[in-house]
Amino acid sequence: MSFSPVSAAQLADLLGRSNQGCALWSAEGVLLMATPAWCQWLEVDESASPVGQPLQGLLPASIWHTHGQRFAAAARGLRQEYDDSRSGDFGAQRHRRIQLTPGAADAQGRHEVLMQLSNIDREYARGEVMARQREQLQAVHEQLRSHRQDAGELDRLRTLLDWRTAMLSEHNEMLQLLSHEIRQPLNNASAAMQATLKAIEDLHMADAAPATRALLRAEHVLQQVMGTLDNTLAAGTILAAGGKAGASSETDLPTLIKLVLHDIAADLRPRIEVQWLTTPRTVQLHPALMRLTIRNLLNNALAYAPTDSPVQLRISESDEPLALILEVIDQGPGIPEELLAHLFEKGARGHHSHSRPGAGLGLFIVRSVLQLHQGTVQALPHSPHGTVMRLVIPQGLAE
Repeated sequence: MSFSPVSAAQLADLLGRSNQGCALWSAEGVLLMATPAWCQWLEVDESASPVGQPLQGLLPASIWHTHGQRFAAAARGLRQEYDDSRSGDFGAQRHRRIQLTPGAADAQGRHEVLMQLSNIDREYARGEVMARQREQLQAVHEQLRSHRQDAGELDRLRTLLDWRTAMLSEHNEMLQLLSHEIRQPLNNASAAMQATLKAIEDLHMADAAPATRALLRAEHVLQQVMGTLDNTLAAGTILAAGGKAGASSETDLPTLIKLVLHDIAADLRPRIEVQWLTTPRTVQLHPALMRLTIRNLLNNALAYAPTDSPVQLRISESDEPLALILEVIDQGPGIPEELLAHLFEKGARGHHSHSRPGAGLGLFIVRSVLQLHQGTVQALPHSPHGTVMRLVIPQGLAE
């Protein structure tokens, strides 16, 4: 392939009108033809009449550094094809595919070269879109894989939770069975002791005092054992139920108070003064758990207050918010400041409780039961000495 100067000029004019980027240079590296698009891409000053000048001298050093080796290969007869990219206006990237086609060779084996530029901006744009789509698909794939892993982990956790729930349910059933099997004989023994005390009292025996004291001590021990058993069962029930121990029910409050008093050792009941500051009526609460809660507070007050002092159970209510208020008031030594912060924690016991049986569950049960009722419990000082344990139990929550 060889072009005369005239035909090269005609070809440049023809290609220039079609906005094609083309150039032709001789075997000696002299530019024979160039279109405006080629000059613009290769940064050649078209106004300086580049045709007829050596190609290497026309091109900026940076351009020659980029393309020079490929131009030399084409001059040796090796066809070249590669992509070239530049930054355009506003940072946009432009892309051209360059083809270097060797032509006729001179006596020294050097070839004239035809250079063609093809606009491949769309091709690169499609490639970028496809790359983004591949990235998005990869991200979706990773998410799906992660979701599958999460689903597998969720299944394992659900299985573990089902197993734990079954174990807790079985544990609770065993506690209920144990409570029934142990508590029934204890109730029978307590009833027998009370009957014996009543019989001794009816006989008016002058020398019966030692036997009476022994029976009273035995009844106290039984009451303490039953209290510990009930607290342990309640703690296990609350934990097994995950903080949901059944629904509240309409409960006759006077009947509940009578049952609580019956739970107290017979010789201690006379110390309890019940003060009604509201009309006796039905209230909304968990009767069994609240019975245990009030009993725990009364037993604590009776145990820590002086033996000849009264313990008050004060019953009132509030309108804003609508709530039942129960207060157990003693005249004991009060609660040390350092114990107040941990008073309702499991296992918390006062400095003077080491000689008293128990596992420190009583006040923990009280707080747990009040939380089930969405209520509060507070330990407040009583003037001139003693403690007020105040329970606030919201009413009307079912509505």
